[in-house]
Amino acid sequence: MTFRLHEGRLLRDDRPFTALGVTYFPVRAGCRLWADWDPGIVAADLRRIAEAGLNTVRVFVFWRDFHPDPRRVDGQALTRLRLLVELAEAAGLSCVLSVLTLFMNGQLLDLPWRRGRSLWRDQEMLAAQETFVRAVAATIADCSNVLALDLGDEISNVDPAEAATLTPAEVGHWYGRLVGAIRQVASEVLVCQANNALTVLGGSAFGPAIGRALDLLAVHGFPLWSPGHIESTLSPKATQLPAFLARLAGAHGVALVDELGTYGASDEVAAAYLRAAVASVLVSGAAGVIVWCWQDSTSTAEPYDRRPAERLVGLHRADGTPKPAMTAYRQLADAAPALVRTAGPAGIAVWPVAGQSTGGGSYLDPHRDAVSPFFAYLLLKRLHVEVDVVVTPAAGHQLVVCPSVDQVTLADLAHLRAALHRGATVYYSLGDHLHGFPGADLAGAEIVDYDLTGRNRQEIVWDGEVWPVDWTVARAVPTTLRATSGRVLAAYPDGTPAVVVNAVGAGRLVFTNVPFERQLDAAGRFALAPWERFYRRIAELAGVRPAVRCSDPEVEVVPVDGGVALINHRDRAVTVRVGRDGDDPGADLVVDLTEKGWTVARLPMTSNTTTSNTSTAVRSA
Repeated sequence: MTFRLHEGRLLRDDRPFTALGVTYFPVRAGCRLWADWDPGIVAADLRRIAEAGLNTVRVFVFWRDFHPDPRRVDGQALTRLRLLVELAEAAGLSCVLSVLTLFMNGQLLDLPWRRGRSLWRDQEMLAAQETFVRAVAATIADCSNVLALDLGDEISNVDPAEAATLTPAEVGHWYGRLVGAIRQVASEVLVCQANNALTVLGGSAFGPAIGRALDLLAVHGFPLWSPGHIESTLSPKATQLPAFLARLAGAHGVALVDELGTYGASDEVAAAYLRAAVASVLVSGAAGVIVWCWQDSTSTAEPYDRRPAERLVGLHRADGTPKPAMTAYRQLADAAPALVRTAGPAGIAVWPVAGQSTGGGSYLDPHRDAVSPFFAYLLLKRLHVEVDVVVTPAAGHQLVVCPSVDQVTLADLAHLRAALHRGATVYYSLGDHLHGFPGADLAGAEIVDYDLTGRNRQEIVWDGEVWPVDWTVARAVPTTLRATSGRVLAAYPDGTPAVVVNAVGAGRLVFTNVPFERQLDAAGRFALAPWERFYRRIAELAGVRPAVRCSDPEVEVVPVDGGVALINHRDRAVTVRVGRDGDDPGADLVVDLTEKGWTVARLPMTSNTTTSNTSTAVRSA
């Protein structure tokens, strides 16, 4: 195989490779691709995908079409799969093949012989899966354009109730068993397993933290089905979510965003979403992005018979004419080499301290928080600082952000102490007052009691600046703090501490008993106040400043090869001033950005320059 990973990068023929592709279904056949096989149509479609400037195609290998009988894998179907991969190679496309596909567009396209048996615990089903993935891997083992095999697209949706009961050990064993079967016949092929946003954020054991046996960690980002309150397709949250999911998965390995797109949106809205979301994914360092999907379908077979709207989310109409989103994607594909993040490890880390679930589901188990790390990421992005998402803090992290912690283990506390003793500033907000509290010796304060009324605790006041607190949205128990070794930085209207800083080793811990990030998760709340100013105060304590100034907090700023990428996450055009930290503000560049537009700007060093995003860009949209 020509694809491999090296130092966190995807390489093809030992050169950096960014996957830019689409999920592919033939217009008429749809999900009956293999049953209603037409190689002429497939070949023509693959050539059109390549001519559109893309380099990757993702195809579903529907398990029931290849394994109609538990005793045999269909040879004709495997021959068709091999031919599709060869046709893609002739067109200049790499392939991501999603094997074990049973769930599609909200419907089970199930094996007739599975009869409800567990994919993960039934030994006969496990053996059948090994047989099938081994047969697929053997079929394409010598094909140089297979980027990866996906073990099972959103596989937990086959049986969500059972998937919710699986332990990390069981999922890890399932991964290892199937990867081992593939390696027996195709030792170099990369393997991934794709999951939706809720799963990636901790909704089941199929999250990226369990994917040690996998080569790539594939994630999906659709704003309509994301946890938390994303107000619309054009919300700044919506277009930053896929990049955050990639950064979260990237903390555990190499991330691939292998589904990204929109539902329930006009052509113009879909194009605007794609512009900002894909640009943000590319500058996040992901191995690539695969958009859902190439073309609308006219199929009336399942799953479209029950969900006909699923036929209308392509980049092209059924007659082949491109939609505005395809134009936006083509511009991004052309500019992709300039949208490669050049910054090394950041000085700031978001550490989603997740504790460890006991699996018991008792009244002692704290609330499991899926969204607070995302809000921490958004707040830091609004400050225009570089940020990593990490499994544990590293030596280079000057500021470590632990948002709305619900459960902390002794191992977590050891990592926390190590970061503090190295001299880091750690910001720690409390999610659960019992299981998330790090201890008075670290917090510099003790919890006196809880108070369900939250009286006079509806605001944080810090040097005259006020931030509202909504304990109902935060889903937390208000507590009364008393400072011990720490110094009070901010208080509630009743005078009790709200934010305390405590010296620990060479570092310091900034502690608040408010789940500050989680209390932002309500429709419209994120836009109510300049919440990032709370984080700015903490960054200033840590001595962290943005390398590049930008006048609009909703414009993402990322260093790239050609200068600095600017991505407008607003739903309207903006004009921003951009300059290097420390330079004369009079030399700031003035840049116009369209709705959800992006550009790569080169910053002047001395004189003031006024220009449009086109003239300052390597490529812009």
